[in-house]
Amino acid sequence: MNISFVNPGFLFALLLVAVPVIVHLFNFRRFKKVYFTNVRFLRELKEETTNRSRLKHLLVLISRILAVIFLVLAFAQPYVPVATGKKLAASRAVSIFIDNSFSMDAVTREGTLLDVSVKKAKEIAQAYQPSDRFQLLTNDFDPVHQRLLSRDEFISTLDQVRISPSSRKLTEIITRQKDALSASGAEEKTAMILSDFQVPMANIAAIQQDSSLEVIFIPVNASETSNLYVDSCWFTAPVVQQNQPAELNVRIRNSGKIDVEGLPVKLIVNGSQKAVAGVSVAPSKYADIKLTFTPVGTGWQKGEVIITDNPIIFDDHYFFSFNIAQNLPVGIINGSRSGPYLKALFGGDSYFALSESPEGQIDYSSFAKNKLLIVNEATTISSGLSSELAKYVKNGGTLVIIPDSAIDFTSYTSFFNELSITPFSAMMVNNEKVEKLTLDDPVFEGVFSNSGRINDQTDLPLVQAYYTQSGGARAQSVLMQLRSGAPLLSKIASGKGIVYLFHASLEGGMTNLARHAIFVPVMYRIALLSERSVVHAGFIGKDDFIELPPRSIGGEEVFHLTNDALRFDIIPGYRATASGILIQLNHQVKEAGNYELKNNNELLFAPSFNFNRDESQMEFMNTAALEEMIESVRLGSVSVVDVSKAELKNHFSRQSEGIRLWKYCIILVLLFLAIEILLLKFWKK
Repeated sequence: MNISFVNPGFLFALLLVAVPVIVHLFNFRRFKKVYFTNVRFLRELKEETTNRSRLKHLLVLISRILAVIFLVLAFAQPYVPVATGKKLAASRAVSIFIDNSFSMDAVTREGTLLDVSVKKAKEIAQAYQPSDRFQLLTNDFDPVHQRLLSRDEFISTLDQVRISPSSRKLTEIITRQKDALSASGAEEKTAMILSDFQVPMANIAAIQQDSSLEVIFIPVNASETSNLYVDSCWFTAPVVQQNQPAELNVRIRNSGKIDVEGLPVKLIVNGSQKAVAGVSVAPSKYADIKLTFTPVGTGWQKGEVIITDNPIIFDDHYFFSFNIAQNLPVGIINGSRSGPYLKALFGGDSYFALSESPEGQIDYSSFAKNKLLIVNEATTISSGLSSELAKYVKNGGTLVIIPDSAIDFTSYTSFFNELSITPFSAMMVNNEKVEKLTLDDPVFEGVFSNSGRINDQTDLPLVQAYYTQSGGARAQSVLMQLRSGAPLLSKIASGKGIVYLFHASLEGGMTNLARHAIFVPVMYRIALLSERSVVHAGFIGKDDFIELPPRSIGGEEVFHLTNDALRFDIIPGYRATASGILIQLNHQVKEAGNYELKNNNELLFAPSFNFNRDESQMEFMNTAALEEMIESVRLGSVSVVDVSKAELKNHFSRQSEGIRLWKYCIILVLLFLAIEILLLKFWKK
């Protein structure tokens, strides 16, 4: 058996064994003289007394020597290491992470998984010494948990751990533990993780080997639980208008192994139920269902999709929002030859808020207010206009470019380069007909009653001349294609926005497109698509900021994020960026729901937040799977403890301390001192 010492320097105190020996030599060798008249009796008595005294004194000496030896050994703290060659550290720091995500609310025979984890953490702490230091870490990454606690403080703090909407990856957890333990200065540093080890959080392959830190996984597994949850939703059509039927697609996932049929799915909009339908979902699959409703009113709409699936209910609600504009602002920058077509189209419909300006009198500050900007028959694009239009598009705006019949190629080239569009290279004069339309693009939705039957007899626009491009298109989609293969209308994504590029002037005899029946519905669709009905749905822990479009900020700008039902009201921080205003939430949103972002009682945005869907996936890694993964990536500093096969207090006592022997040494010290006292008191000479 290999015995080591925590404080081997105390072994020099074994020299104190000489003290009782010296005392014995100089004290117990003195004898009293006894005088008797009978010489024979005197001899016998002397012989008997001497022998008995020698034996008694020898036993007393041995007792004292052993008492001194074991007292010294107690101070040296002998132990039997668990692993050969492992030295017992004089100072130790332990970081214990307790997974308090939603999945830890699953019920076992001993309570929830969180309750089990807290109990196990207390057992582990009891295995260490009162002088050891502990860090408590949860998914919240609370700053208060950065400091190290005493053992008793740690055990007391454990009772404060509650279920949290946050979830973390293993790499994030270990990094945070390493930072705290590195600052401790302890000789031995250990990081322990108590979790159900859901597959999304267990990114073991990404863990970096670190020999200075021992990492221990302690899986706590519940019985297999099925779970259905609302995954996402989106509109079928890109545009949703008030008083017009809208179709919402909802995706329901089944993470269990039981087939589900006829699950009711409800749609709530602005507090009123708008639709309900049943859905069936196969095990480990998803199913999409369509819910049809008619939005009423304009502005921000707050939606909620609801299912009922016990016992896991945090993901049964999916909050979202969308905006219905009261009108659609359209701005037109007219060149010298602009015709009446666009003004007649957008000026005659009350839904469009039309503003026009000649190319020499442009208010650049008004660009951001328009959902759609049209450069109409401009001969030259100035550098200032080029820069502002490029910024507008990259920030999410929609731009339509209709060139003049006699453009300045140099200025257009510079303009197109800013938008990452292949420039015009020349004008081609040739009589051609549009031969192909990209009918699956939303621009043509509803334009043709029999959209699948476009042929040579279909009446399509004609051109007499058009602008060509060279060098290949840059991520360019052709919506109208001529017989020669050249485009008449192209669609290009640029930054966050979209550019629609006409390759011919509407004036000047280049094409009959402006007078063709297809022109009005196509332009109308382009305008409507500029106000895309996007479903806004964020996730707590992932989406920690809100981005607003660019706006002027005064000195008294105060934003409020509120939720009346939750009695939630905060003043978030913000900063201006090139693309808009960034509202910083700093992890203050903890509850799912529909919120409002206001500035001086003006509703700017209706953000919606949901609980993280990673926690909805009921796939876990057990002890065997963890060990296999650790072995496959060769993480020598990481190990797994199976709570079902180990009593944690005893296990970690052996692991952290070895088999400590100092207590037995103290017992032996007391035993030998007691023997000495008994010998001196009851053994008479």
